[in-house]
Amino acid sequence: MNKTIPAFIKHSMIIGIISFTSASFNKISSQEKENNTTNSDEIMLFDFENELDETSINSEDATYHISKTNHGNQLEIATDFNLSKPGVILKEPKGSNWNLDGYYSVKADVTNIGDNEMQVEFYVGDDPDGLVKWYCSDYVDLKPNESKTITVYLAWSPWAFNPQIEVKGMRGIPGKIKTDLKAIKQVSFNARYAVSKNKFTVDNVRAVQKLEIRDPKGFFPFVDKYGQYKHKEWKGKVHSDKELKQITKKEAKAIATNPGPKDRNKYGGWTAGPQLKATGFFRTEKHQGKWWMVDPDGRLFWTNGVNCVSSKAPTTGVQYRESYFEFLPKKEHSLSEFYSKSSWGDHGFYKDKKPYTAFNFYEANLRRKYGDKWLSEFQNLAHNRLKDWGLNTIGFVSDLEATQQHRTPFVGSVWILKTPKIVGSTGYWGPFHDVFDPEFKEIVNKSMQTQKNGAGDPWCIGFFVDNELSWGDVGSLAIGTLKSPASQPAKIEFIKDLKNKYINIDKLNSIWKTKHTSWDALLNTTTAPKFEDAKEDLTVFYGKIADTYFRIIKEGLNTIAPKQNYLGCRFAWANNDIVLTAASKYMDIMSFNKYEYSVENIGLPEGVDAPIMIGEFDFGALDRGHFHYGVKLAKDQAERGTMYQSYIEGALRNPLIVGAHWFQYNDEPFTARGDGENYNVGFVDICDNPYTELIDKVRETSYKLYEYRSEN
Repeated sequence: MNKTIPAFIKHSMIIGIISFTSASFNKISSQEKENNTTNSDEIMLFDFENELDETSINSEDATYHISKTNHGNQLEIATDFNLSKPGVILKEPKGSNWNLDGYYSVKADVTNIGDNEMQVEFYVGDDPDGLVKWYCSDYVDLKPNESKTITVYLAWSPWAFNPQIEVKGMRGIPGKIKTDLKAIKQVSFNARYAVSKNKFTVDNVRAVQKLEIRDPKGFFPFVDKYGQYKHKEWKGKVHSDKELKQITKKEAKAIATNPGPKDRNKYGGWTAGPQLKATGFFRTEKHQGKWWMVDPDGRLFWTNGVNCVSSKAPTTGVQYRESYFEFLPKKEHSLSEFYSKSSWGDHGFYKDKKPYTAFNFYEANLRRKYGDKWLSEFQNLAHNRLKDWGLNTIGFVSDLEATQQHRTPFVGSVWILKTPKIVGSTGYWGPFHDVFDPEFKEIVNKSMQTQKNGAGDPWCIGFFVDNELSWGDVGSLAIGTLKSPASQPAKIEFIKDLKNKYINIDKLNSIWKTKHTSWDALLNTTTAPKFEDAKEDLTVFYGKIADTYFRIIKEGLNTIAPKQNYLGCRFAWANNDIVLTAASKYMDIMSFNKYEYSVENIGLPEGVDAPIMIGEFDFGALDRGHFHYGVKLAKDQAERGTMYQSYIEGALRNPLIVGAHWFQYNDEPFTARGDGENYNVGFVDICDNPYTELIDKVRETSYKLYEYRSEN
C-alpha cells in the first residue's frame, strides 16, 4: 500500500508548486482549515479483512473469492472472455457511508496472478454520463506476477473551488470536481479488452488526499491574451511579444546547427541499410523476419511521424464564453483575421450551437512572432523541426500546402461523409455506414475524387480512409440492422441471406427462439433476438458488413491511387478477429490508434500476417498550464519524453509494426476545441514553443531508430 502523505506536507507542496496572480485563490476559511485537520486523509473502502457481504459484489463473466496471504486478505478474481470487460462491481456495503466528498483520488492495489499479460481497469462510481464515467477511471498494464497501484482522480486539480463554478465547453477545468462525489456508491474492476482467461487480485481500495479548498472570487477571466491559463506560472510561459520572439530566435539558431540524422535520404529512408527494389512509390516488404516500409528509392523506411501539422488545429470557441478571456480582438484589430465560424464538434457544449464564433490563439501567436508571412514561416519551420527531431512523416489531417512542398513524406486522408447509415446502430461518432445502400459506393467514389491530394505523388506513403469507426462487439452491427426500419437496405440484404439459409421462417424461429409469423413480419419488426440465440447468423452478417465495407473502400481508392498503400481506417478501442481478418484482405497496412503505454506485444488474428501502423498515441501532463492530460498520464514533460521513448522502442521491437504517429503537433487549446477536448498532447504549446524535455527524448529515440529496429 502507498503511504499517505501527511496533510501539512501536502499543503506545503501544493503551495510551493502552484503560483497564482490573484492572492484570493490561496485563501482557505477557518472552517475549511478545521475540516482539513479533523477529517481523515484516508478512507478505506475495501481491505477484505472482514467477512465480505455477498450482496455488495456483482460479477460479470467472472468468479471471485477471498484469498488469505501473509500480508492479509485480498479479493481474487478469475475472468472469462465472453465479454470485452469481464470483472466485478463492488458496492458500498450495507451500513456503510463512504462519503467521498472532499477527496482528490481513489487508489487500489492490483496484482496479475495469471499466466498472461493483461490490463486491469478500475472505475470509481457509475456516472450516467459515459464521458464522465471514463474520466473517473484508469488502468494499468500487468505482466504475470506484477503488482501496481491504480489511481483514479476525482477532480481536475488537487484543489477545488467552493462553491463550484460553471465553465462550459472544456473537459479539464481548474478547480472542478469531475462528478458528484457524494453519489459514489460503487467501484468496479475488470480485465480490459479480455482475449483470454485472466486472474488478478484487488486490495486496499481507499480514498486518499483531501482536496484543498479555494474561493473562486476573481477567477474570471482566466485566459490571457496568448490563450494560456492566467492564474498560474510555469517554465516556458510567455508574458510578452518580446519574450515570444526571443524564444523563437533561440530555437532557430539551434535548428540551424543540427540539420537532422546523417544516414537518411530525402524521404527519410535509411541509406546505411540494404538497397531493395525501388518502385517509385512507398510499399511494404517483410525483410529478415520483420515488416518494413520501403521508400520510393528502395531504402528501408519506418514511418515516424506526427499528426495535425496544421496551424488551424487549435481553434477554440469563444461565442457564449467571452467572459473567460482577458483579451479578444475587436473587429478593427490586426488579429481579428483569426476569428472564424465553426461547425465542428459532435460532442459537448457546442454540439447544438453550430455554427459558433471561434478564435485561433495559435495562429495569432504565429502572427505575433512572424508578422504577415506567419503561415509560410510556420510551414517552413514545421519541415525543419521534423528533420531536426528525427521525424520523417507528416501525419493525419495536416496542412495541405506544407505536404505539397515535397520536403517531408506525408499521408493522404479521405473522409467518407454524409452516407446513408444503419439507423439502429450506435457508436461514439454516430451510426455506421449502410454499405448495402447503392448510394454508399457512389459517395465513396466521389469522396476519393474530391480528396485525392497525394494521389500519384511518390511523397505520399498512402491513404487513411475514415477514422475510429465504431465496430462494436461481434454481431452488434447485425443487431443494429435488425433494429432498423423495413426500408433499410442492410436489413433487406440480411433477411435475403436468412431466407436463402432457412427457406422457412419456422426453421429460423426454432433456432432464434422467436415467433415471427412471416419473413415480412421479421422485416417490419425492430426488435432484435438475443445474441446468444442468434449468434451464428448475427456473426456471419456482421462479418459481411465488414468485408463489404473494406472491399468498396479499396476499390474506390484504386480509382485514384492504385500504386499507393491503403493504410486502413485507424482502428480504435476494442476490435475483434472478424473485423480485423476482413480488413487484412484489403488493407496494405493495418492502422490502429493505440493510446497505451506499450504496443510491443500487439498482434493480429491467427493466420493474419500483415504490417501494422500506429495512427495515434500520446502522453500528457499537467505541469505546464493544462488541466487535462488526455488519455495517458505522465507526471511532467520529462516523463512524457521517457514514455515516448519507451513506446517507440517497444513498437520497433514488434516485427509487425512499420511506424507510429504521435497525436498531435500542437497542444489542443486550453479552452478546448469544439468537442471539449483540451489535452496537453502537443510537441509544441499554444505559443508554438516546443516542450524541450519531450523533444530531447524524441530526438534521442529517432536518431537511432533504424539501428535499434535492426538489432532488436
